[in-house]
Amino acid sequence: DETGMVITLGSASKALAPGLRIGWIVADERIVQRLADVKMQMDYGASTLSQWVFARFLSSGLYDEYMVSLRMQLRRRRDAALETLERLFAGRAHWNVPRGGFYVWLTFDEPVRTGRLFQRAIEHGVLLNPGDIYDFEGDNSLRLSYSYTTPEEFAAAAETLASLV
Repeated sequence: DETGMVITLGSASKALAPGLRIGWIVADERIVQRLADVKMQMDYGASTLSQWVFARFLSSGLYDEYMVSLRMQLRRRRDAALETLERLFAGRAHWNVPRGGFYVWLTFDEPVRTGRLFQRAIEHGVLLNPGDIYDFEGDNSLRLSYSYTTPEEFAAAAETLASLV
């Protein structure tokens, strides 16, 4: 970036461990310095040991290998989740096909009171995220995670959800 206007951010939190709280920034040196100052004021800095271990993980090439494996695993879980949604919700809802990430955004074709659905799902042991948490117009939608469950767990939760709608 010749103009100094591009900022690139990355994080290891989602890929490795949410508690790790290690990220990086690539930007003009003045921007990096200012953001480092702000971060230090907010949380007194990250663990030096964690940063050192992650730096070694990066420089060894193991992080790249890990990411290849993680992407394959997430793709399999995504595909299984999409097959489950097709089986249970075809003609009742539509959804995106994520190119990456951890979630499917499902929107019901007919109005559904997602607040009430949330309560009933909890009563049946299923935790879901109503879309209006993320989008003011998402009141007929759900954000479904396929990344932190097995395909079997996702299918069981989706079957419960389908029975409640």
